[in-house]
Amino acid sequence: MKRKVTIITGPIGSGKSTVLSILSELGYETTDLDKISNQILSSNESYEFLIKNFPNSIKDGKVVKENIAEIVFSNKQKLKQLEEFLHPKILNQLNEIIKKSEGHLFVEVSAPKKMYKDFNTIVIWASKNERVKRLISRGMNREDIGNRIETQLNDEWWLSLGEVIENDDKEHLKEKIINLISNHE
Repeated sequence: MKRKVTIITGPIGSGKSTVLSILSELGYETTDLDKISNQILSSNESYEFLIKNFPNSIKDGKVVKENIAEIVFSNKQKLKQLEEFLHPKILNQLNEIIKKSEGHLFVEVSAPKKMYKDFNTIVIWASKNERVKRLISRGMNREDIGNRIETQLNDEWWLSLGEVIENDDKEHLKEKIINLISNHE
């Protein structure tokens, strides 16, 4: 089977992970770049970088992701520094996953930067109010939510990246995904 890669992206709280889970249930190969990022951050190769640049991110020899998030989502320069460290490593791992992929691979990407230019892209979309409501139900506080939304680009940018799936009705989400994919297979 011919290899094909599609990016699943959208702003925080839009439902990317839900869509990736549905795609996995449908038998597609999936991977989540946030999980890869977390593995890299927890690795020995990141320890020195974190100690030097994010000293509050290490506690009892372990990475405290919440402390990193608090720093980078309130300081754009620190976010850029972390991205410059992580993104090349993430892309290397993604390339390895793509090489091993045998079918259609769907990749969840929270911050697609320029990746959307290299792959088919599906944007998962929900209104800001709906996203905030979902994030609060996950236990996030309003200040953290606001900081994270503030670091992301505007709605027009997200909606320009590719085909859009409105995630406003969970009952019909699977049907929308199937319809969109079947139009491209």
